[in-house]
Amino acid sequence: MNPRDSHPVSLPIDLTIQILARLPTKSLLRFRSVCKLWREVLSQKQFVDLHFALSSRTRGVAIESPDHAASTPDLVCVDPILGVSAFSLDFLDDRVKIRASCNGLLCCSSVRSRGVYYVCNPMTREFRVLPRTRERPFTRSEPEYEATLVGLGFDPATWRIHVAIAGFHRSFGRWPRGGDRRLVCKVFDAATGAWTRFAASMCDEFTCMNRNQSVYAGCSMNWLTHCCRYVSVLDLENMLWGKITLPDEVLATQQGTRFYLLELEGSVSVVQMSRFWMSTWVLKDRAKEEWALVDRVNLRCIDGYAASVFPISQTKDVVFMATQKKILMHDRNSRVWKEVYGVEGNFTYPLWFSAFAFGSTLFPCRQGALGS
Repeated sequence: MNPRDSHPVSLPIDLTIQILARLPTKSLLRFRSVCKLWREVLSQKQFVDLHFALSSRTRGVAIESPDHAASTPDLVCVDPILGVSAFSLDFLDDRVKIRASCNGLLCCSSVRSRGVYYVCNPMTREFRVLPRTRERPFTRSEPEYEATLVGLGFDPATWRIHVAIAGFHRSFGRWPRGGDRRLVCKVFDAATGAWTRFAASMCDEFTCMNRNQSVYAGCSMNWLTHCCRYVSVLDLENMLWGKITLPDEVLATQQGTRFYLLELEGSVSVVQMSRFWMSTWVLKDRAKEEWALVDRVNLRCIDGYAASVFPISQTKDVVFMATQKKILMHDRNSRVWKEVYGVEGNFTYPLWFSAFAFGSTLFPCRQGALGS
């Protein structure tokens, strides 16, 4: 026996990093305790970015429990490779509701305390409490405007966090109508640690589904309006609202179809649903408002669900759809449909209202970790 065979062989650190970067986030969190070197490596920005780049195709869905009696919501994560796993937000020590998701981070609002928002990573259990959106108490003369829109942005290149909330202001005793509608916006920037408030005139409406599906892309927040003729865009650098018109082909075939706004590999994407077809468009040039049709799926094989199925999350390879009680996954390469999650019993709250696009990452959200 060769004496050298009794000693373990150490892999080059570069090769070790490449192997570790391909492992699930949950495994990497356990491996932090293996040795000091691994803990340092797994905490470096270069490794976190590499892990995100290699795992970006495995984005799935996070489902929030509708059991409002619980002190914190139980969450279920559906991953196209790892399957179904459960986790919780009990580390927040507050009863919260998930309002937005972006690159593995969640934005949650406190149910008990108005104006309190959290940004957290449910995998690493790190969190950041944002400054209250309003210090003064709510009064009859100054009622709270409803936070109709909530968006979360996390830039993987700079690790910069933005949170945007917006609601229609109303004077006491009356609701705004028509041109009287004033949208009050507040944007939190982690670089300054403060909220910026501004207002804009807006006549748009947003459905409950539109509000839940905010997309962060190119330092802007995007929401699909109720009329489904354009995307409403909030420029986070200049604090300005704008519009991006949907493709002409979409506008010409609006009757009898539904529309949803999703993210696809860092770009804004619109999914058009009809009884038999699902068409996916991606915004290729924001300035020129140029869209490209990247996928078209026949829905006849899920005809029983086609009228009530909603797209929640997508990657280049798969798209996740929610029905009232099930999560379906469509493989864009094999064109195969599969049920990946379902609830039983007297479950009446539709899954599409409690499901968010989600993919586990190691990105930090604590103040001291940002930009490190």
